[in-house]
Amino acid sequence: MINLFEHFDKDSEDFLRSELYAKIKIPSVAIHDNGFLPEEVDSPIKFYCGFRKEGHPLYFDKVPLPKYWRIDATSQKADVYDLDRKRAEIAYNSTDNTREVTKVRWLDNDGRISWVEHYNSVGQLFSKTFYNQGKAVLRKYFNQSGKEVITHNLQVGDIFLNYCWYHKHFANIADFVVFYLKERKYNLDHIFYNTLNESLSVSLGVDVAGSDVMLWHEHTGDALPGNMDFLMQSKTRTKYIFFQNYREWKDSKALIPADTGNVKFGFFGLVYPHPRSNQLRRKALIMTNSDQIEHLKEVVESMPDIEFNIAAVTTMSDKLLAFKKYDNVKTYPNVSRKKTVELFKECDVYFDINHQNEILNAVRIAFEQNMLIVGFNNTLHQPKYVADKAIFAPDDVKKMRELVENSLSNRDVMKANIDYQRKMAGDISIDEFKKTFEKCTK
Repeated sequence: MINLFEHFDKDSEDFLRSELYAKIKIPSVAIHDNGFLPEEVDSPIKFYCGFRKEGHPLYFDKVPLPKYWRIDATSQKADVYDLDRKRAEIAYNSTDNTREVTKVRWLDNDGRISWVEHYNSVGQLFSKTFYNQGKAVLRKYFNQSGKEVITHNLQVGDIFLNYCWYHKHFANIADFVVFYLKERKYNLDHIFYNTLNESLSVSLGVDVAGSDVMLWHEHTGDALPGNMDFLMQSKTRTKYIFFQNYREWKDSKALIPADTGNVKFGFFGLVYPHPRSNQLRRKALIMTNSDQIEHLKEVVESMPDIEFNIAAVTTMSDKLLAFKKYDNVKTYPNVSRKKTVELFKECDVYFDINHQNEILNAVRIAFEQNMLIVGFNNTLHQPKYVADKAIFAPDDVKKMRELVENSLSNRDVMKANIDYQRKMAGDISIDEFKKTFEKCTK
């Protein structure tokens, strides 16, 4: 059996990690490879191109440039200039000040993308994507020697593989992946796949007997996706469709017909790490790179006995620094990684009330630390981890204060709220995870 991820996104990572917590070890394959896959996740690109296993990501100021060109960089991105003309945009792998390069988008004279260079986790230029009229049309993958190994026509969809003695053509990416899976001799009796797009196509293309599981973690909408109807009506390898977002599962039950045909529906939650319990300390945290924090003055003034720690990985504006005048506010501009870890360990309430981008995956970390997470309905960054009763209208600071105060004043209330917060996020025990896994692999 294998895990088959279309992209190794956060949902894929959570499922793989849940398996590891449950001591379930099966191979994992990602159809698309951005060059930063973890070692335990395979891919056709990684296999045929033979990435180096040692090295470091390319730092932004090491990007090869023509003589006299310069780089203007911030913690979020970098731009390449020839005098005053922008020639390229450098994208980082993350936004936590590491400035590790994942892409360099080279621009034509009209400022449109001409081609993109893709760098991997060991600083290797492993792929290039070529554009025409602003649209991606061709992607090439290279081995360590710079030789072209895989060519993917993004408009037609076909793929050419030149590997050792192979010179093969595939009509689409699904055919290519099926060929790869067979060549690697993976046991394909059970495939856990997580999209109704390319990974479903791979499942349909496998010509050996098996029983597959579809893991659904996207928004469902007002009707089940057409491919779910197809799986219900057709005899395929897919025998189970599991929702992984608990709210989606609750909301979608009414859409599932009484007769589900050739598949069974259910909920398959995830196992999250929780290194500590909530200690009911009157210390709250806000992570932000913006001074646009919804009703911050009202929040701070309405909860004078709660210490508010406001941290940013960049400098802070005078507007935000001015909140130091409050006895219950501490500000941390240019916060260090060490201090950030300390704040998440020391605080028991997280206020998801800043506008603009989330930084450092703060809401997810707060969830894992069993912090009570509260927010306004116009500021939420990861709603999945915020219980519905902890989300308030922007002018409802009073109700927000009441929830926080009641929770911090009563251990039973806090426990009930944290348990509910975890349930709404689809958090299940290791035993529950193992039972569901075993049910669909018998």
